[in-house]
Amino acid sequence: MQHYFRFIFATVTFIGLCSAGYAQSDSTQVKPNIVLILVDDSGLMDFGAYGGEAKTPNIDLLANEGMMFTNMHASPVCAPSRAMLLTGTDNHLTGVANLPEMLPKEYQGLPGYGGVLNDKVQTIATRLKEVNYSTYVSGKWHLGHDENTLPTSRGFDRSFILGASGGDNYEAKGYLPMKATAQWYADGSPVDLPDDFYSSKTYIDKTISFHQEEQNKDQPFFSYIAFQAIHAPIQAPIELVEKYKSIYEQGWDQMREDRFEKAKLLDFIPEKAVLNDDYYAFKKWDELSQKEKDAYINDMSVTAAMLEAMDFHIGRYINYLKEENLFKNTIFIVTSDNGPDGADYSANMIWAKMYGYHRDLYNNGDKGYYGTLGPEFANAVASPFSYFKYYTGEGGLRVPFIISGEHLPRKAQSKEFCFFTDIAPTIYDLVGLSTSANEGYAPITGKSMLPHIGDKSLSIYAPNEGIGLEVANSSAYFLNGYKIVKNNIPMGDNSWHMYDLTKDPGEVNDIALTNAVLFQKMLSEYQTYEKEVGVIKMPKGYSAQGEVGKKSIVTLLKSAAPYLLLFLLVIFGFIYWRKHKKSIIAS
Repeated sequence: MQHYFRFIFATVTFIGLCSAGYAQSDSTQVKPNIVLILVDDSGLMDFGAYGGEAKTPNIDLLANEGMMFTNMHASPVCAPSRAMLLTGTDNHLTGVANLPEMLPKEYQGLPGYGGVLNDKVQTIATRLKEVNYSTYVSGKWHLGHDENTLPTSRGFDRSFILGASGGDNYEAKGYLPMKATAQWYADGSPVDLPDDFYSSKTYIDKTISFHQEEQNKDQPFFSYIAFQAIHAPIQAPIELVEKYKSIYEQGWDQMREDRFEKAKLLDFIPEKAVLNDDYYAFKKWDELSQKEKDAYINDMSVTAAMLEAMDFHIGRYINYLKEENLFKNTIFIVTSDNGPDGADYSANMIWAKMYGYHRDLYNNGDKGYYGTLGPEFANAVASPFSYFKYYTGEGGLRVPFIISGEHLPRKAQSKEFCFFTDIAPTIYDLVGLSTSANEGYAPITGKSMLPHIGDKSLSIYAPNEGIGLEVANSSAYFLNGYKIVKNNIPMGDNSWHMYDLTKDPGEVNDIALTNAVLFQKMLSEYQTYEKEVGVIKMPKGYSAQGEVGKKSIVTLLKSAAPYLLLFLLVIFGFIYWRKHKKSIIAS
């Protein structure tokens, strides 16, 4: 009987959403505008509404007036997540199984490993054109930068994008030796940056200009805004940084504990959950000099300030939509592409300084500053979970997810497991499109979240439906609250482990041996998933961060080769001159 009443309630709720103009197929009904906001490298608890230290009032307002999810999973790195986000399809089937920067040379271009969206998938923008949406994108693209892979060829009417994996937030330059040039495009053509460029500001400026220049103002719109915040180099206006320093002066250990306790208080994790141990190679806060502490405190403060700056500009966009009477019929989705970046960028500092960057703590993150989070603070940001970006521990995968709109639930929170591929079909459901792929294209592997949004008692995935994930030799498989996971070196041991995430989200207690039958079942299903999507195993000893390091060294050597050759010629010339001079004197 209870199930009967639950079904009736869910049906009534879903009909209510349909009558409000959502999840309908009747093209005569008003369809909602969609704003999809993607933050870069943000952990679950970075936003204020999720317990973070940064001031994010506009995101918090969307969260408080909408529905917050605490169990959304992305991939552990950016481009595969972006591919899944925009298509609803597993990253291997989209052509973006891994980052080109992280692939050994001999693997680049293999099926599924092209590093750009292939022709087997359609983006949200392409699908929304079927129901007459105006489509805009501004921000980091990272899914290709030629005429076939830029947004203009993937369904977007207007675009202003960074084609590369990352870049400076004030200037047209990159952030790694192998990514020294940042490529910018507007509507499919290379473009110079405006004089007052700051990434978060300019992305909103451009998005607003798309609206202002739109000829078909009666059409619904889809805005995809992919911020650089808080990807390295971390940079923020000076005036926002100082106020955060007192918050982080106790260091990463205390921050980690604070976020863990706050996660329990906010009911993100069980009261009896345990915090995972620190990685053995992490630096100890109490063993640092004051100068070292000041540098780390500054970078963490710049990170928070960068989030605040991003939020301010999101507020500008919200205000514009309100002024134009567009806000009321707009659904906002806010999420992040992966967990915090724990890469150690210290080896790049010689190159960075040669390239015009600095580490002046009194310049506090403004133009020219080369800020990075570092593994220790990234570990604290990822709390209460384990690992961070590049790894398939929950700290690398679990990200915030907010959906907010006029006829959607308010002040709601969900612990339901969901995956990045679920976002596209949810949008299709909201506007009345089929949640299956069009004929001739790779299947949409995600599921619509809309029934669950209407009634939290309804699961997104059935108990027997598993979800697989593989990026850069790190893997995971989820089934009914359980997870098997294999994390690659250097932090991982490249072996399979099993956890009950409902009780142990920090992945502390490995239950593979005590649940051998279920473990083998999940491992077998994961292996089937690998075959279905075409996973290619990386070579022995492979490290994603190590591969980036090798490519950076090669790039540096190539760029320095002319200077080294000139230096050697001068040396040999000098030696020859000395010998020739001595022979003349001797004669």
